[in-house]
Amino acid sequence: MSRPTVTQARAWRPETLRELAQACDALARRVSGAADAVLALSAGTHDHWDGAAAEAARGRAGGIAADAAAAARRLIAASVAADDGADQVSVARADVLDALARVDRDGLAVADDGAVIRAGTPDPVLVLLAGGDAGAAGQMLDVAAAQAHSRIIAALDRLGAADGDAASDLAAALTGDTPRSPAATVPAGAAPGLSPDVAGWPTTSQDGIAAQIAAMTPDQRDRLVEQYPRQVGNTDGVPWPMRVAANRINIAAALLAESGRDTGSRRRIALYRDLLGEIDDPARSGARIRRQILAFDPARASLVELNGDLATARSVAVLVPGVNTTIEGSAATTATARRFVSGSRGDAAVITYLGGPFPQVHDPAAALLEAADPRDALAMAPRLVAFSEDVDRTVAPGVPVTVIGHSYGGSIVGTAEALGLTSDRTLLVAAAGSGVGVDDPSDWHNRNPDVLRFSMTAPGDFIEAVQGIPGGPHGADPDEMPGVIRLAAGDYDDGQPVAGWEAHSGMLNRPSDSWRTVLAVITGDSETLHRAVADAPQ
Repeated sequence: MSRPTVTQARAWRPETLRELAQACDALARRVSGAADAVLALSAGTHDHWDGAAAEAARGRAGGIAADAAAAARRLIAASVAADDGADQVSVARADVLDALARVDRDGLAVADDGAVIRAGTPDPVLVLLAGGDAGAAGQMLDVAAAQAHSRIIAALDRLGAADGDAASDLAAALTGDTPRSPAATVPAGAAPGLSPDVAGWPTTSQDGIAAQIAAMTPDQRDRLVEQYPRQVGNTDGVPWPMRVAANRINIAAALLAESGRDTGSRRRIALYRDLLGEIDDPARSGARIRRQILAFDPARASLVELNGDLATARSVAVLVPGVNTTIEGSAATTATARRFVSGSRGDAAVITYLGGPFPQVHDPAAALLEAADPRDALAMAPRLVAFSEDVDRTVAPGVPVTVIGHSYGGSIVGTAEALGLTSDRTLLVAAAGSGVGVDDPSDWHNRNPDVLRFSMTAPGDFIEAVQGIPGGPHGADPDEMPGVIRLAAGDYDDGQPVAGWEAHSGMLNRPSDSWRTVLAVITGDSETLHRAVADAPQ
C-alpha cells in the first residue's frame, strides 16, 4: 500500500484483523470437521448401494473432502497471517500516533499528508528560553517542525509497509501455500496408499530419494508435497524447500486437530500458530520472514528448524540441546540459535535439532540421575547421523558445518560421532560426556577425517559431577579427551566469571566471552578462538 494519510492512520482499527483471524479459524474448523465426516462416509461400507455409480459417487465425495481439507488449511494460514498483520499494524500505528502526540505537545500543526508547520506564534516560555528573541524562538519551532515531519513521514511509511505486508501475506495464505496442481482424487473405500517411490523411502538412500525428486517436474513435486506431507516433511534426502512447504501443511493439520479445551491444547495451538507465522529476520535484514521447519512430527517429539539464510550463510551450525527440551518448550533453544545468526549478521545459519524425546527432569534433585540415563542419546544419535548427511549434501561446498551438543545434547553428538556423524567442527558445551561408549578418540568415526573438536565447560558447572566418571554412561570427560581443543568459558559482560550452576545455560544465553567463543567456533573466528584456547585450563 502507498503511504496512508494522517486521517487514515487515526481511523484504522487493527482489531479488525484479529476478528478476521478468529473468523478464519472458526470457519477452518467447521470445514475440517465436515471434510472428515464426508471422508468417513465415502470410505464406509454400503450394503444397499453398489456398482459403478456408487463407486464414482464415493470417489467424487472423497475428492471434494480432500479439497475441503486443503481449504481448511488455507484458512488456518490466513488466520495466522491476519493475527501477525494485526501485531505489525498495531505497532506501526502506535508509532504514528506517538509522533502526532509529540507534535501536539510542541504546539505544531500537522496536515493530512504529514507536513508539519507552526500552529501560531511561539509560546512565551519558548521565547524566554530563546533569550527573549521571538525570531529565534520561531526558528526553533521551524527546526522542530522539520524533525517532526521526518518522524511522521517515516512512521506513516512503516504503517503503509505493515499494511501492505499483511495484505500480501493474507493473499498468499489463501492462494499461494498450496501446490499449483490439484491433488489426485483418492477412490472411496481405498486408503490413501503411498506411491511406490514414497513407500520405499525408508529403505532408500538419501541420494536415491534426492534423485527421484530431481527427476520430477515442478507440478509433480507440488503434488508430492500435497499428497504426502508427513513423509516429505520428515525425510532426509528431500530438498529442504519441499520439506518446509510440507511441514506448513503438517503444522496446519496439527493445529486443526487441537480442540483448545485444556491448557495443554491451548499451549500447543499457540506454538503451532507461531510456527506458521512470520518473524523478524534474525539476520537483521529488517524483513519479516517465514519460519523454516525442516521436520515436524509431534508423535516422535521431532522438530528441526533452520534459522538464517542458507543461500548466503558462510557457515552453518546444528545445535542439539539438553534435558527438559520439548517441542512445546523449544522457544528458548530457538532464541539461542537466532542470537547466533544475529551475532554473525547473517553470516551463520543455525539449525535447532530436536530429533526425539529428551530426558525430562521435574525434580532438580534428580537432574543428574536423569541426565545419566543414556537411552535417549542412543535413540537420537542415529537420526542425527542421518540428518548430518543431509546437511552435508545440502550446504554449499566450502561452507563449514559445526555440530554443537549442549549438556545432554553433548552425549547425543558424541554418540553420533561414534556412529559416523559428518561435520567440519564438533563442539561439546557443558557436555554430559564424549558419547555413549566413547572412552578414547579412536571410538569416534566422523566421516570427515579432518574434523576439529572443541569442548567448553564452565568451572563449578553441576555437569562436572557426571563427566568422565569411571564406567559412566556417557563416556569420557570431553574436556580431558586427547585431541579435543579445550576452550575457556571466560567472563560475562558484567565482569563476573562464567562459573557455577547458572553457567550451565548462561554460557549460551548471556552476553559473555563463552557466547562469543561458541560463535567463533561456528564462524571460524581464529583470533577469538586463540584467546579462548590460551585462557583454558591446561
